[in-house]
Amino acid sequence: MYSVIVNKYGDPDVLKYEKTNSEKIEDKSVKIKVHSCGVNFADILTIKGRYQERPRPPFSPGLEISGEIIGLGKSVSEHKIGDSVMSIMKYGGYKSEIVVPSENTYKIPSNMPLIIAAGFPVTYGTAYSALVTCAKVKKGETCLILGATGGVGVAAVEIAKALDSKVIACGGSNSKLQSCISKGADYVINYKEKILRNELAKLKIKEIDVVIDMIGGQYTLDAVKSLKWNGRFIVVGFASGNIPNIPANRLLLKNACAIGLYWGELAYREPKTIKKDFLKLEELYKKKLIKPMNHKIFKLENASEALKYLLERKNIGKIVLRVN
Repeated sequence: MYSVIVNKYGDPDVLKYEKTNSEKIEDKSVKIKVHSCGVNFADILTIKGRYQERPRPPFSPGLEISGEIIGLGKSVSEHKIGDSVMSIMKYGGYKSEIVVPSENTYKIPSNMPLIIAAGFPVTYGTAYSALVTCAKVKKGETCLILGATGGVGVAAVEIAKALDSKVIACGGSNSKLQSCISKGADYVINYKEKILRNELAKLKIKEIDVVIDMIGGQYTLDAVKSLKWNGRFIVVGFASGNIPNIPANRLLLKNACAIGLYWGELAYREPKTIKKDFLKLEELYKKKLIKPMNHKIFKLENASEALKYLLERKNIGKIVLRVN
């Protein structure tokens, strides 16, 4: 088997493509021949040693894969050899073969290609948990998505619209925001060029029911000030690099709540919940209410190029590594 290895923390250039030994299957694990790996911004932070999960070198990055089961632990009953599956992990996905816990491995949604399934779990799983598990978004509510042009953001636009919400997509690129409209957004706001609250006023939107925030910084503070009574603010990430101090008085005055979502850890602590979420997402996929897409595909050995491309933030849709 082959693996992409981090021997020391650093930029994507530190990655090495090496021949490695096959891993032993544990009782409650499955062995998967990897077809493709999803590429995420968290992979870059992990390589730098700056993510919540900080493995010591040498290790492989990678949070999600798709492939075929080629081995079963003796305690595994919910899967069988030959199953097409997708799996999530805290790191270690950039490999041609992987051993992962059975409970973190899921059947691929019906008729979804393996190359699409590789980049499906993290983005759509995170967006669904943010909107449904945390925010409990309701039909007709107004949902503001900060960072709507990123992977999780695009998924959130689709899911929120599928759940009959009014969707305001906020991002820093006009061309990418146009793609959000094609995904169902009712309104778009470029928060690099416009003041958020002024733009909401122009749209005659006084208050927001739900905010999904992947950005942080000043945008967070502006959005908190726009919350409606019983509003919900869901913190998913800080792509701006600025962790904001959410004003508690604003939450108090609107009887609102701020909820943090660390989806990777949630997936490991509550795998049964995540399994149910994926079944709900499969229903939306079958109805063509969500349409996951890949922007660009690289070979596994070119993982460093894929991550540098991701850093350019030009993609709409996932970047994926193909093993063969």
